[in-house]
Amino acid sequence: MREKDVRAVILLNITGIFLYTVGMRSFAAPAQIAPGGASGIAILVNYMTGFPMGVFCSLFNFPILAIVLWKRIFPGNFVAKAAASIILLSLMTDLLAPVLPHYQGNALLAALFAGAFMGSGLAMVYLGTSDTGGITMIGLILQKIFPHLKVGTLVSAINMVIVLASGLVYRNIDSILYAVITVYVSGLFMDKLVNQANSRDLIIVMSECTDKVRCVFLDEKKGITILKGEGGYTSETQRVILGAAGKADCMKIRDKIRQVDPSALIIVAEASDVIGKSFGRML
Repeated sequence: MREKDVRAVILLNITGIFLYTVGMRSFAAPAQIAPGGASGIAILVNYMTGFPMGVFCSLFNFPILAIVLWKRIFPGNFVAKAAASIILLSLMTDLLAPVLPHYQGNALLAALFAGAFMGSGLAMVYLGTSDTGGITMIGLILQKIFPHLKVGTLVSAINMVIVLASGLVYRNIDSILYAVITVYVSGLFMDKLVNQANSRDLIIVMSECTDKVRCVFLDEKKGITILKGEGGYTSETQRVILGAAGKADCMKIRDKIRQVDPSALIIVAEASDVIGKSFGRML
């Protein structure tokens, strides 16, 4: 991995973990909301015993990582990055607690903002090819078995059990309702950000200079598929080039195609989810 990519991954993880910590410490815990996952359990344990949340998250997650490493479910480098993320989350959770503001206002706003911060943070960590462990790790394991399932949706479903348990701990049904909102919003933000990052532009090109157009894609190191088509008016056989690229690369490819063949018909459509080859998979 290039040095620039390594810096981007580290920045994504640090920023994501900070956002997650803000959501948990500044909004969820003060409003007595346990939004599932290891963090939700940590909030409940802290409420009942005063045990540090960060320390609990590490104690909860490292046995799961040990099993993942032992069974070789994920590559060793991913487990190492996940362990680093868990340690950083634990440190931020406990060390930043006195510094971060604690929102004491409307509980509904606390639930919404907790979900937004935590979901955004999890998405950034996920896009940084790491994980904060706990229930999200279970979600990743299930996604590896069932690739078509969404991580955010899986995590939300599993977390409902913890959410229901929070009502017994706080003895308040409102805590359950607000936790449901937090989990739902968190899943929405996570899915939205991850899908947005995985979205690509679908490029369809019909040109008389197919070989030149193909070279444009190959120069940009983009894979293509060449289909056999037939003109609707002329009934003449022609080749159609089909490819996918990120939005920035798509604009560059489109401009280069216009240079080699100004008369080429270029159709660009947004593909909300691209899976397969090098697209759409973290591991």
